[in-house]
Amino acid sequence: MRIARSLHRVLLPLSLALLALPSTAFADDLFSTALHRYGLTVALASAFVVGLMTAATPCVYPMIAITVSVFGARRETRGRAMLLSTSFVLGLAALFVPLGLFAGLTGTVAGRLAGSPWVQGFEALLMFGMALNMFGLFEISLPSGLQDRLSLVGGLGARGAFLIGFATGPIAAPCATAGLVGILDYVFQQRDVAGGGLALFSYSLGLGLPFWLVGSLSLGLPKPGLWMDRVKSVFGVVLMVLALYYLRHIIPAFAAPPRGFPTNTWFFVALLLAGLGLGAVHLSLKYGTPTQRARKVLGVALAALGGVWLVAYEPPAPAIAWIEPTPDIAALARRRHQPVLVDFGATWCAACEELLRHTFSDPAVRQEARRFITVRVDATESTPAIDALQARHQVRGLPTVLLFDTQGREVGRVSEFVPAARMLQLMRGVN
Repeated sequence: MRIARSLHRVLLPLSLALLALPSTAFADDLFSTALHRYGLTVALASAFVVGLMTAATPCVYPMIAITVSVFGARRETRGRAMLLSTSFVLGLAALFVPLGLFAGLTGTVAGRLAGSPWVQGFEALLMFGMALNMFGLFEISLPSGLQDRLSLVGGLGARGAFLIGFATGPIAAPCATAGLVGILDYVFQQRDVAGGGLALFSYSLGLGLPFWLVGSLSLGLPKPGLWMDRVKSVFGVVLMVLALYYLRHIIPAFAAPPRGFPTNTWFFVALLLAGLGLGAVHLSLKYGTPTQRARKVLGVALAALGGVWLVAYEPPAPAIAWIEPTPDIAALARRRHQPVLVDFGATWCAACEELLRHTFSDPAVRQEARRFITVRVDATESTPAIDALQARHQVRGLPTVLLFDTQGREVGRVSEFVPAARMLQLMRGVN
């Protein structure tokens, strides 16, 4: 009982900590940032926490006790209850994991589409609408008849619990979508099938943990209340940050503060905290007084601006002098008798941005690059010339960095983010 009652007390601080996680990279999602900066273990843990946060939203939380009673875990022995509860959680995973695999397999096409300003504008509107839903201005839910049918899926036993878990996913979708956006966005960009499957499995475990605790250990849950609306408001602020982030190429003010504003991290954090203090999370648009609603709107605006600048702003850094690609890069190396470094990247590719901002801006890498012909291939949008160049060099995903020696032979290839020290080692090995 004590464990269950503490769940809702930790969800809000955890979610605020996740929102404030600093990034110096393409950070429109927590999973991508955590993976590139802190490694796979932290990234999977972040996906787990996002799933746990989703379980505390009004779309999911009220279903926990009801759903557990449907598959009968609380009427069984402890061992049997754990089996049924585990089957239920695996049913959730069976729905969400294929989403990650599908995203990974279709990542290149989706990534190219994501580079379009029209698509980015649509995504911003979608995130904005989802945020308003989280703030309670309107409700998105499945028709009640369909929810009733899904709740009757399964029957008794482990198979029934598994099918009920699978059917619970669509019922939770209106609130689950907010947590899934970042993970799926990373997978679409990187075409990382294994990473996508692991992230969605970890997310499913977090989402299913309260169901498992209630079903296996017969724990009680705190009563639904105002705290759930605050968890939804946290998701709403995160979605507002995402909406502004998608607009950063269309409206430059969302990529960096206007001239005259401070550009240090503390200013961004101060805006974020000021917005939270005004009422971005703890006040209600649906039930508050006019003054409280005005404070909520102003608080959300400040928190969203501080959040988007915190994750999107990058101070100018010295960069390599890139040249435009030629159809025959190998011939260029032979003709000029110089090694060639070719960087295939795109604005929608998180690891590509990491390479530019952290690896190729490193002073030692820039110094070593002076003896190379440095070619940058921008594959943000598909063109016949770019497609032909990628096909010629068998570039199947982004980022891809190719190294050619002075004879025009490919002697090195990188297909992921690597730190400056590793890139420097590869470059020094090219003659």
